[in-house]
Amino acid sequence: MSKKNKIYWFEGVTEKGVKSLLTDENSKFRWLRPQRNRRILVGLMVVGFIALAMGSYWPTFKTNLNLSNGSSVVIYSVTAIFVIFAVLVGYLFLRVSVRGIGDAPDELLDERQIRVRDTSFRYAYYAMGYLIAVLLILMLSGPELKLFQPEGNDGSYVIIAVLFAFSSMPSMVLAWRERDI
Repeated sequence: MSKKNKIYWFEGVTEKGVKSLLTDENSKFRWLRPQRNRRILVGLMVVGFIALAMGSYWPTFKTNLNLSNGSSVVIYSVTAIFVIFAVLVGYLFLRVSVRGIGDAPDELLDERQIRVRDTSFRYAYYAMGYLIAVLLILMLSGPELKLFQPEGNDGSYVIIAVLFAFSSMPSMVLAWRERDI
């Protein structure tokens, strides 16, 4: 008995989903495929990560901008929801633009795609190592961040941004490096 749609739990994908991304020439996503557009998308993702991480410094911004409590809650809530939604949509577009190669298991890819994916993972890990070094330097020299604080700078948005960056970095590197996907 053969399975119609195998689920790859570790990668978080299904066989049909990966095969449809690899073979689909859907015209509504064709604009995502050129390298220039993929690089723009990577740049927007980086801006989204930075904006998301800056949510940790909202109390400092609120004090510097002299916002009242009522307006600050509305601005903070709308901005946080918009930025998180924009990063999620950007990640979905990024996956489509690289045809899901960054998340696909070995058995669904050919040798060239496996090699491209693996080198993208290597460069992504290098980039994330540098990001962690920069974050450590900022933690030592920047404003104090504490986790889950009702008052003061809450570092949870930095953690969320780093988690988003870790999950999307291989696809970002793949989108940046590859000429034709």
